[in-house]
Amino acid sequence: MSYAIEAIGLTHYYAKGTQQQVAAVDHVDLAVERGELVGMIGHTGSGKSTLISHFNGLLKPSEGKVLVDGVDIWRDKETLRQSRFKVGLCFQYPEYQLFEETVYKDIAFGPGNMKLPKEEIDARVRRAAEFVGLTPALLEKSPFDLSGGEKRRAAIAGVMSMEPEVLIFDEPAAGLDPRGRKDLMALIRSYRAETGSTVIIVSHSMEDIASLADRVVVMNHAKIAMQGTVDEVYSQGDALREMGLNVPDITEIFARLHAQGLPVPTNIYTVADGVRALQALGGRWRA
Repeated sequence: MSYAIEAIGLTHYYAKGTQQQVAAVDHVDLAVERGELVGMIGHTGSGKSTLISHFNGLLKPSEGKVLVDGVDIWRDKETLRQSRFKVGLCFQYPEYQLFEETVYKDIAFGPGNMKLPKEEIDARVRRAAEFVGLTPALLEKSPFDLSGGEKRRAAIAGVMSMEPEVLIFDEPAAGLDPRGRKDLMALIRSYRAETGSTVIIVSHSMEDIASLADRVVVMNHAKIAMQGTVDEVYSQGDALREMGLNVPDITEIFARLHAQGLPVPTNIYTVADGVRALQALGGRWRA
């Protein structure tokens, strides 16, 4: 069986061959199944962004392989080119990558590079724009005339318009207010549900990952330190703290309530789950 993405012995050195050589990713093995939503966490410098930059060929492995649909993406130039269409990567602050005259042209840039027919490009632009909540009128505007939230959505639509098999987000909610963060998480959840695409999210927000992920991968010192379900990973609070991570605040609150004798669960990782748990005590609590 081939996976959506597989890293085999993946290693990447910075300053290779010099006295400053350092392994940013060190012999990582990771397999992501089709349709899976994987959350990736780790302290700054743990190797998360370097790892995902290999998944569509932005970086070439120093050692090891990256397979997409079971094929080594560095097999030849055409395989690498096609892999970059199959694996979409949405960087942190993607709105800084907007550059075209209109929002329409910006969203159409990727499908245009795929050499698709004009009618298909148009259909993809409008599907992606509708999905992220951009009105047809906004498509004719300059992307630089949009609000901050609209810019973020336009940039994400530009990646979605290529209809990749795998969509990777690197800190997608960075800089957003709580409402914007909540809306974006809902958008990602809806995208995955409607398209069946594989999604990988890198985030510092433990709660965001808890609300979305089927599986959590923890990076530490260029290696995968642990992986598993949200409950399997987040229940190891002491180990996470040793790696410079913290469980969500809501988890700490429920642990303290439980320690004080209240009949509440301790495996609470999002505010929404916390509200439901309190309401289950007898309806005395409301959001």
